[in-house]
Amino acid sequence: MASADLMHVCCGWYRSRDHVLSPHRASVSAMKPHAEKTWTSGLIPMIEPEVVTEIISGIADLALIISQSGQVMGVMGSPNFMPSADLGGWAGQPLIDELNVESIPKFESRLAEFVGSDNAVLPVELNHSSTDSYPEFPMRYSFHRIGSDGAILMLGHDLRPIAEMQQQLVAAQIALEKDYESQREYDTRFRVLMTSSSEVTLFVSVSTGKVTDCNKAAITFFGESRGGLIGADFVSQFDAKSGSNLIATLVAAASEQTPSSVSAQLAKSSRMLVVHPTLFRSGGEQVLLCRISNTDGASIQANALQDNLRSLYNDGVDAMVFVTQAGNILSANEAFLNLSDVTHAQAVKGRSIADFLGRGSVDLNVMLENAGRTGSMRLYATRLISEHGTERPIEISTSGLDTGGDAVFALVLRDSSRAEAIRTSTPQTSDADMRSVIELIGSQTLKDIVAKTTDVVEKMCIETAVELTSNNRVAAAEMLGLSRQSLYVKLRKYGLL
Repeated sequence: MASADLMHVCCGWYRSRDHVLSPHRASVSAMKPHAEKTWTSGLIPMIEPEVVTEIISGIADLALIISQSGQVMGVMGSPNFMPSADLGGWAGQPLIDELNVESIPKFESRLAEFVGSDNAVLPVELNHSSTDSYPEFPMRYSFHRIGSDGAILMLGHDLRPIAEMQQQLVAAQIALEKDYESQREYDTRFRVLMTSSSEVTLFVSVSTGKVTDCNKAAITFFGESRGGLIGADFVSQFDAKSGSNLIATLVAAASEQTPSSVSAQLAKSSRMLVVHPTLFRSGGEQVLLCRISNTDGASIQANALQDNLRSLYNDGVDAMVFVTQAGNILSANEAFLNLSDVTHAQAVKGRSIADFLGRGSVDLNVMLENAGRTGSMRLYATRLISEHGTERPIEISTSGLDTGGDAVFALVLRDSSRAEAIRTSTPQTSDADMRSVIELIGSQTLKDIVAKTTDVVEKMCIETAVELTSNNRVAAAEMLGLSRQSLYVKLRKYGLL
C-alpha cells in the first residue's frame, strides 16, 4: 500500500471539511465551557493527511497497517529509522515472514488476543529477521484499531539503542567479573606466598602505625593470635627506645635511594632484631612491608631451628655421631664422649666408628648398608667398647642424610645396659621352669603338661611385672590387669613373696 493509502486509512475516521455539527451536538458544545471541550466536541479540527503522516512519524519509528490475519497492508518509517528505505517489499506479505523464529509465536498470540477482544493489549517486543540489506533489529509494537474494515495500526519503537545499552552493560559486567576473578587469583597467590614464607613479614599502615596483615611466621614469632596481631600497634612490640619514632625511621630508611635496614629491640625478650622496610602506596595510603630477621641477616624461623638442633646435639642425653660412607667420624657430641670415655672431640675426629663397636667392621657394614639402602635402620643392638676397653650394651639408630655431596650418616647411640639387665633376669627362672615342663613329656598327659606350661608363663609374667615396677605391687597389679588381692594370691602360689 502506498504512503497516501496509509494516510487515507488513518484519516478515514475524520469527517470532511464541510461537515456541520448537528443541532443537538452544537447545543451541547455551546453549553460547555472552553476548558471542557473533548475530542468529539470539535476541539480537534480536521487533520490533513500530510499532518497525520508527520504525527505518526513523530511518535513511532515504524508504522505498519496489517489485516486481522497478519498481512502487511502498508509500511511507513520515520526519516531517522535506518532501514526504512529497504522495507517497501513488506507490503502484501505476511508479517511473520519478516520476523525471526522466536518472535513469530509472540506476534501470533498478541494479534489473536487483540482481534478477539475489544480491550487494549500490552505492547509486544519483536525481532525482525536480518537480510542482505540490514541486520536483525528489535522493535516494540503497540496495537490500535482504525477504520471499520478491521485494519490494525501497529506503532513500533526502535529498541536498538536499548539493546546496545544492554550489550554494553553485559560487556561491562563481564569485564567487572574478569577483574574480580583476576583480583581473587592475585589474592590467592598472595595468601599462598605469605603462608609458605618462613620469614616474619608484616604490613604496617604509615598513617595509623597499625598492623594491617601478617603471615603465619609473624603470628608464631610474636606469640599472638592473628586477630590480636592485626590491628595492633606495630611499635608496641618493641621497647620504648626503639618504638618511639620507629615508623618514621622505617619510612626514612625505605625512602632512601638504597633502602637500608633498621635495628630494633623487642619489648618482651629484649632481643635485637633487624627490620627491612619496603614503602609502597596502596589505595591512596602509604604502607610499609616489614621483613624481620636476626642481626646476622638469617631468617628468624630458620635460626630458631638451628638453635634447637644445636642445643639437642650439644646438650642431649643421647650420643650422636656423624660418619662418612667409610665410617670415619666427622663429629661427635659430648654424650658420645662420655659413653666412650674419650677425653675430647678432637681425639675421635677422623677415626673409624668401628673401633668403638663390639664386632667392629661387621657392625659398621650392617648399619651403613641398611641405612644406605632404605634410608634408616632402627635399634641395632651391639656392644660399645670404650677407650679403656670396657664394654656395655648399646642400641644404635642410623639415618642417611642428603647433604648434596658425599654420603653422611647420623648415628644415635643409647645405653641399653638397664634394659639388658631386665631382659636377662627373667630367663634365669624361666629356663629352669621350661626344663621342668619338658621333663613332663611322657610321664603326664598333654592336658596336664599344658596346665603346667600355663603356670610357667604366668609366673614369668608376674616376675617381669614385679621387676619392671621395682617391686611396686600396686603398679604391678595394674600392669597385669589384676586386683591387688589376686596378685598376692599368685605371688604366694609361686613362692614370690
